[in-house]
Amino acid sequence: MVKIKIDGVEFEVDEKKNLIDAAKDVGVEIPYFCYHPALTVVGMCRMCLIEIEGVPRLQAACNTPVKEGMGIITKSDRVKEARAGTMEFLLANHPLDCPVCDKAGECKLQDNAFGSGTGQSRFEFEKRNVPQEEIGTNLIINHNRCIVCYRCVRFEEEKVGESNLGLFERGNHSLIGLAKDEPIQHNFQGALADICPVGALLNHKTLFKSRVWWYKSHKSVCHGCSTGCNVTTNVRDNKMYRYMVRENYEQGMFFLCDKGRFDIDWMNENRLFSFMDSGTTTTSVQVLESIASLVKRSKGIAIIGGAHETNESLSKIKSLLADLSKESNNVNTYFEVRVTDAQYKDTEQEDFLLTKDRHPNTRGALDLGLSLAGGLSEIESKIKEGKIDLVFSIKESIPDQWRASVKQVHLDTNQTPEVNRAQFSVPIKIFAEQVGSFTNKNGLKQDFEKSMEAPQGLPSSAEFFERLLQVMISKKEALIGNR
Repeated sequence: MVKIKIDGVEFEVDEKKNLIDAAKDVGVEIPYFCYHPALTVVGMCRMCLIEIEGVPRLQAACNTPVKEGMGIITKSDRVKEARAGTMEFLLANHPLDCPVCDKAGECKLQDNAFGSGTGQSRFEFEKRNVPQEEIGTNLIINHNRCIVCYRCVRFEEEKVGESNLGLFERGNHSLIGLAKDEPIQHNFQGALADICPVGALLNHKTLFKSRVWWYKSHKSVCHGCSTGCNVTTNVRDNKMYRYMVRENYEQGMFFLCDKGRFDIDWMNENRLFSFMDSGTTTTSVQVLESIASLVKRSKGIAIIGGAHETNESLSKIKSLLADLSKESNNVNTYFEVRVTDAQYKDTEQEDFLLTKDRHPNTRGALDLGLSLAGGLSEIESKIKEGKIDLVFSIKESIPDQWRASVKQVHLDTNQTPEVNRAQFSVPIKIFAEQVGSFTNKNGLKQDFEKSMEAPQGLPSSAEFFERLLQVMISKKEALIGNR
């Protein structure tokens, strides 16, 4: 840590950071467009100009490292004039698209125009008008809005490892465009739209869906794989509309892949809200009593899956298993959370974010000890030996060869083929309808907030097992009497 002065006030800041991040840490905002903490510094936009004591010319804060005793000025007349000039150049050709632009409400051009602009333009000529293009399978570029910050080009080259975009022409004719004949197809088209500070890059899947100020936002964790990227959920009318990146400087989390970002329709559609008996809708009372009878008569109970569930639910289920066993003549119980090959291996990356393990909480379940030395093979062996005849599956399918030997109780959030194949199916809450935590591939436990309201009476996976235990206890009391 070093001491510097910002506008005459002394602060202690991290000497490893540049002036933009160091100032931000102590509550001083320096405007910028092209800078991004996870990308190389290019100093292209000239929006972050500041004065440094003893240096005659204005300097770009993004490429100026912090030094002991440094004094900077962020609000002098010179600085304000320079930023106003930069804004005037950027807005000379920029269209007044805010009423129809998806970036409105979270656009840095809007913010900086209000914070550092003059409020009027001296540009009297006809603005440049270049038709927008589809440059990806889920990506549009509006050239008229582009301010040539170069963020998208740097992101592709430095993070994705591809060079699909480039800067073409010169001066007033400069534009960002495809450097190849084929459209962009990689897993980070949403991230390209995300890091664009204006509305130049947009995704088809979210285009014109909603205004950002209509959303209710909550802190959450991406469910798409074991990386556990930090996200902000955008919910409207109790429906999930968007995942947006929630930057985490400490953990180096700044981006989100498309697999996680756009895998949200299942939260709004095709949900399972009814208890099922052999594929037929019935009541929770009947299903719970039938399952209680199965548990009472079972030779052995297995639970498979659960890596989509919160740490809190899994911990509760683990503690309830002992009570369920006790209520069913101390029957043996087995819990195996690993159902895919990727869960048995060390982390395998598909790209710099996405892993092959598509479960957000495999590590959390393993940390709780919800696995067997022999994995699913051990459960299959015990089924063949007749030691397990009842299987609870949590959002996972059981192998077809098990079906003739076991009764299946399936817990799920959605109407899946497994719901109709199981003897009994139970609707449960999605993680976004709960407060909880996931543990990512590196062992980092991350809390998330409840983003959506579940239908009244819908249980979580842990609440279902609690209800089941209560039914078993009440049936036992009714049988022997309350003494």
